[in-house]
Amino acid sequence: MNRAETLAWIELVLDSLDDHETMAIIRESSNDFDGEFFETINSETERYAAEKDQATADRLTAIARAIAVVRKNRAENL
Repeated sequence: MNRAETLAWIELVLDSLDDHETMAIIRESSNDFDGEFFETINSETERYAAEKDQATADRLTAIARAIAVVRKNRAENL
């Protein structure tokens, strides 16, 4: 994903209703986490923290961790 696609994806995930929906979005997108994706997640997390929106920064950190788990599980299953 490039930066613009990642920003749109972040909005989609942040607007998700619950953890189940978030995980479904992550699983659907698991093949797309490349390019600028992690760099963009990191910069957005830092931006939210700088804007004193620690709750959103923490949520993005949790999302990044969930992505790492999904990728690890997928790699182990291959």
